[in-house]
Amino acid sequence: MNRLSSILMAIAALGITSTAAAQTSTGESVSESSPKGRALSGGEREQLKRELLSELEKDQELQREAIRDEVRAQLATQAANRARDDDFEFSEQKRRLELLSLDGYLRLRPELFYKLSMGRGRDPQGNALYPYPNNREKTHADANMRWRLEPTLNISEDVRIRSQLDVLDNVILGSTPAGGELGNAREPLSIASQQTLSTAIELKRVYGEVNTPVGLLSFGRMGSHWGTGMLTHSGNCLDCDYGDTVDRIMFVSTRIGGHYIVPMLDFVSEGVTQRHRDFGVPYDANQSDDARDWGLAIAKRDTELEITRKLGADQSILNYGLYFVYRSQRFDTAKSEEGTSFQARDASIYVPDLWAKFQTNTLTLEFELAGVFGNVNTLAPLPGSDDSANQAITLAQVGFVAKGEYMALASLGLGLEVGFASGDEAPGMGNRPGSGVPTAGSLDGAQFCVAANCATRDDRITNFRFNRDYRVDLILWRELFQGVTDALYVKPGLRYELTDGLGLWTNIVYSRAMEATSTPSSRISSSGKLEGDANLGIEFDAGIRYDSGDGFGASLSYGVLFPLAGLDNHLPETVKHPTSAQAVRAAFTLKY
Repeated sequence: MNRLSSILMAIAALGITSTAAAQTSTGESVSESSPKGRALSGGEREQLKRELLSELEKDQELQREAIRDEVRAQLATQAANRARDDDFEFSEQKRRLELLSLDGYLRLRPELFYKLSMGRGRDPQGNALYPYPNNREKTHADANMRWRLEPTLNISEDVRIRSQLDVLDNVILGSTPAGGELGNAREPLSIASQQTLSTAIELKRVYGEVNTPVGLLSFGRMGSHWGTGMLTHSGNCLDCDYGDTVDRIMFVSTRIGGHYIVPMLDFVSEGVTQRHRDFGVPYDANQSDDARDWGLAIAKRDTELEITRKLGADQSILNYGLYFVYRSQRFDTAKSEEGTSFQARDASIYVPDLWAKFQTNTLTLEFELAGVFGNVNTLAPLPGSDDSANQAITLAQVGFVAKGEYMALASLGLGLEVGFASGDEAPGMGNRPGSGVPTAGSLDGAQFCVAANCATRDDRITNFRFNRDYRVDLILWRELFQGVTDALYVKPGLRYELTDGLGLWTNIVYSRAMEATSTPSSRISSSGKLEGDANLGIEFDAGIRYDSGDGFGASLSYGVLFPLAGLDNHLPETVKHPTSAQAVRAAFTLKY
């Protein structure tokens, strides 16, 4: 603007000089010593005008480019004010369009587990709480790595293709030697072998995004995330291992009354597909075996930039949302050498979820309440069912998590988390319902039994299952049971920031089953009833983390689990009390 002002002043001066020349031509005298100087000739004036106009056009073009950049930034911010297709999170777009942008991370995680089998022996089905090493050692130690690539192909400012690829996904270092196999003539000793890149790359997601005047259209195979991640989790965190991936068509509206409206359609299962020799693509053999999710989310969500601005202005922030899914399937199919077989299901499932988060500079509160309700009218041939009539079961599952943190000091945070997952009286925790019909003392198994030979008919499944990527601790729920279910846990903790990017944290987790008869301690009492102990364990976890601020991160954590009576193994003649288990985890990450 300073340069433009100079040009305008020069043009004004040119106008004054021209006026002086006009006055001279009409006979009025102008002194040679006048501050206005001598009159310019017509050719000089034209030359000066051209030069000044040329400079003015250059400055106008620079201003137009600056305005275009500002418009791009505003459009990017508007596009960011939407729920991303994979996790309903909000992010800022890059100001300038790049044909190809690349995000992701490289992760290396050394791990050491000590006595995770806890010396409790095996359950009646022969299963251990944690797999025994082949040579009966008490220690497991290894290191795994993952290189995640998330390229985005920007076709235009409003159209893009997103994808996710994992290279060496959780591959254990040293697990793919090129030699070291019996009968390998070139490298018969594993100590002399090198590593191979067998099955190195896995394409997990690819989907399109189109910004329209009324919202964002997304379609393809993408991640799914909502709220805290208790119900559905995209697996995009640096320490995640799983992630929910869906085949989805979704539309995220522009803000209406400060809220986003997000309808979605998920292709859960197409059943058996076939490829005809005359067709270029496979086709769905039967429509009656399709499973579909019809979903709707309504949410008020601020972007990270908006949150930063509001907190900087010492304002409070309230975000919330409602998520609902209806799933249905008439038939199930299986393909074998004998052909395609159909099994009636007539299933309907309803999944409501309510989430809210409140933030200030010193206090953060967040909660999520979800349920799974519905019925499946025919279960055969699953474990615990048969082909007889009246095979229907009912689903009634509820999960809840609430957590908060109060910044007692600028660098000290006090936290508390409480989680609840409804339980089921059937033996076994219920995270692996397809692993057979459990009996007293079983670690896991189906939470129903409706076959004619069932000792007790059980046609209700009531245990809620947290997503496996929702991390609560280091040992009990992460490694042993692989997800919170049939339990109540209380988790107080604190974190302390030593310096910028370097912090300490610690948690204590008390876990208790909602149904004592579902714990590994379940047994048949002298009176013939199924009984057990609900107390599962107390776990102490602590760690240190470092973030360089330029993409490098490192962490080290330690956990010890002190088992309670709910993990006892009641053998026919004795009781095995488990011993404590320990875990050490380190992680090195490069995020870009």
